[in-house]
Amino acid sequence: MGYTYRRRRSGPNWGLLISLAQVAGAAAYFVPQYLNPQAGPPPPPLGSDASPAAAAAPSPVPTPPAVRLAEADQQMAAGHWSAAAAMYADVTRAAPMLGAAHAGWARALVYANKPADAIEHAQKAVDLEPKSAEYQALLALVFDWSGTSDRALTSARRATELDGKLAEGWAYLAEAHADKFRLREATDAVNRAASLAPENPEVLRVQAYVAETNADYAAAVDLYRRAVDKAPERSYLHLSLGHALRALKQYDQAIQAYQASADLNPDDARAEGGMGAAFYAMEEYDSAQSHLERALEVDPNYATGWGQLGWVFYVQKQYDKAQPDFEKAVALEKDPVRNAEYRHALGWIYLNAKQYPKAKEEFTRALEENPDLQGAKDGLQVLATSSPR
Repeated sequence: MGYTYRRRRSGPNWGLLISLAQVAGAAAYFVPQYLNPQAGPPPPPLGSDASPAAAAAPSPVPTPPAVRLAEADQQMAAGHWSAAAAMYADVTRAAPMLGAAHAGWARALVYANKPADAIEHAQKAVDLEPKSAEYQALLALVFDWSGTSDRALTSARRATELDGKLAEGWAYLAEAHADKFRLREATDAVNRAASLAPENPEVLRVQAYVAETNADYAAAVDLYRRAVDKAPERSYLHLSLGHALRALKQYDQAIQAYQASADLNPDDARAEGGMGAAFYAMEEYDSAQSHLERALEVDPNYATGWGQLGWVFYVQKQYDKAQPDFEKAVALEKDPVRNAEYRHALGWIYLNAKQYPKAKEEFTRALEENPDLQGAKDGLQVLATSSPR
């Protein structure tokens, strides 16, 4: 069938015009404000008579603990220790019996170099779930980084008893052994961990630490680098790499590692302190002083920072500046070996100032903390021949 051409009408469409007029009339009748604004309802009241806009808004719904916990885990996975710790703290307030929140909080704190603060929360996680090997291993890590290796050994052994296939349990057992210089036991335990999870960044880190304790710094550097490759967001891995590189006198690379750690976690004074120590070893004392002072701005209670700053001034024979820094280091430092070094330096400063009783006291106390410290022995010998009787 062919196409039939339909001719367009030439006159107006009266039906359509009538319909439009009816619609307009109805609109004018039912909605007069559209045609005459004055005919509509009055505007809403202002000032004290007005209802606040927020009154009509629904109340905010609290985020469920499970959702908040997942958000905290995401921050943790990204290496944002402070943000993660704050979120885990929120979850524990909302759900105080949730072991995972206490464990996450403890892990965030210990990675942020606040192990003493982490103990309470790691212990709480274990108390809530005493059969959790993971939480026992975490408690071992927290104890060890807090300087209580004996308690770390107990918790790590408990973790391995609960789950002999948990690599972190064996790794943290090895770390605690290494801190007590039980190197054979440390090696056996870390080898067990590596057999279970050879690519686990914590296992690699502890392998590196055991090698470092054995003074095998080249092996330590290789292992730390593998750990960093597996978990580049973890600031403390870059820090440990920097320490091992500094031991090998590869100062430029050490500074790069420390800088990476500082960029990831600006709240950890150790990264700036590490850079200060590297520049000190390079005899670039101005740069060393700058980084150490920044470290102490981050953490005024950073004993190693005060001690290192004291050495910067001491080797330049600026004894008047070194003295107060060493005195602060001695007041804060808990490690007896380092404290002996600071005390023996103070002894020589007092000796140089002819403050002989103070010099004798510092040399004597240095030897109490480290009986093999030759510098303190030499100081007492000089005092015996030069001080007034």
